[in-house]
Amino acid sequence: MAKRVSVIKYNTDEVQGEGSFVVLSALKVKEIRELRQQGKKKGFDAFEGGIQLLAQHVVDWDWVDDEGEPLPLPKSDLGVVDLLTNDEAELLSILLTGGQDEEEGEGETKN
Repeated sequence: MAKRVSVIKYNTDEVQGEGSFVVLSALKVKEIRELRQQGKKKGFDAFEGGIQLLAQHVVDWDWVDDEGEPLPLPKSDLGVVDLLTNDEAELLSILLTGGQDEEEGEGETKN
């Protein structure tokens, strides 16, 4: 019987160290369409729009800051995104948009 896999846990060793992870919910086509429509409006900041969308899809993580303190989830504190390194933000973007498949990301499904 079919069962949708819309929440996936990914290994993030390359940006947060051994054993680290992030859990992301899948983007819906509707969200991508809405972001593209927003992008057609004058003055729209695509980077900020992408950050907002990303924040909505981080379900869980065990990420820490430079001092080893746990980072809050972006959906509860959007300001945490400002603390991410470029590599961390880029990895989240790749994982969210499917630029890296589950196997490469050592993802596990969560249902």
